[in-house]
Amino acid sequence: MSAVSEIMSNKSVLTVRLDSNLSALHISKLMIKKNVGSVIVLDSKDLPIGIITEHDIVRKICAKNLVPDKIQCKEIMTSPVITIMSYDSIDSATKKMNKNKIKRLPVMEENYKVIGILSISDITKHLSKIILDDYKRFRFLHSAIEIN
Repeated sequence: MSAVSEIMSNKSVLTVRLDSNLSALHISKLMIKKNVGSVIVLDSKDLPIGIITEHDIVRKICAKNLVPDKIQCKEIMTSPVITIMSYDSIDSATKKMNKNKIKRLPVMEENYKVIGILSISDITKHLSKIILDDYKRFRFLHSAIEIN
C-alpha cells in the first residue's frame, strides 16, 4: 500500500503561531485567501499543537452567534492535534481518521515538522484511481478472453 506522503495534497500548509493571538476572523480570511480548509496552530518551537477547520469555525462561532473578531484562535482550535507520519500507510491513516472522526490529518516528517495535510478527498482520489485502473485491466482481460 502507498505511503501517506505519496497521496497527500500538494497544497501548501497554512500555519499560524499560537502566540500570534490571531482572531477567528483573521484566521477565516487567511483560509479563504489561501483556499484551504484548515490551519495548523504551532507552538513557539514550530511544533503542531492544534488545528482549526472550517467545521470548527461553523460550530464554535457561527452556530453560537459569536463575534469572530473577538475570538482568538486558541479558543476554537482542536487540541491536541492528531497527526500522521509521512511514511505511514494510507490504511493506518484511514483507521486513525475513522477512529477519531476527523477528515484531515497533518502529515509530519521525522523532525516533527508539518509537511502537508492528508484529507479524505486525497484518499478518495487515490482509491478512485485504483478502481479505474482495475476496471481497465478487467476490460482488457475480458476482451482478450473473448478473442480466444
